[in-house]
Amino acid sequence: MSDMTVLTRWLTFGAYLLGGGLAMYGFLRVKGGLLAADARLRAEGTPATATVLEMQDTALRINRAHVYSILLEVRMEGRAPYQVRTRTRLTHMSGLAVWGPGLRINVRVDPNNPQRLVILGPIQAVDLARVLGAAAAPPQDPVQAMTDLQRLADAGLISPSEFEAKRAEILGRL
Repeated sequence: MSDMTVLTRWLTFGAYLLGGGLAMYGFLRVKGGLLAADARLRAEGTPATATVLEMQDTALRINRAHVYSILLEVRMEGRAPYQVRTRTRLTHMSGLAVWGPGLRINVRVDPNNPQRLVILGPIQAVDLARVLGAAAAPPQDPVQAMTDLQRLADAGLISPSEFEAKRAEILGRL
């Protein structure tokens, strides 16, 4: 191989590395900026309540967690109720609440752009056992209990930490 070919290959490789590095930097800068903006909005946004009017699974997954498109009716002091559509994962805010139409939630609204908000979580968590009509005693069949637990996790109704705690409890009964 000639020196020119080797040099060309190294320059091409270096260009790919540089391009990939710049793309990654841009992605992390945008993603970090969005996360920082959400954190700022959580801390400084105007408190409000919202009611879930409609909820649809978008078929998107982030770390195996479902991303939902949620239509909300937002109620904020000094302003007429208005609607906002947002997309979010619910795993970190399930609090054993059943998410769906009619659920009332706490939100923080951007005072400069009322269409931008962050969901803090349900106003009052709903007991899953009561909603699902289950008896006070857990299922006796551990295989069925694990299947039910996995179904709840896949639907995004419980957080990964809640899943792990309940899984340990079921395995402890064996």
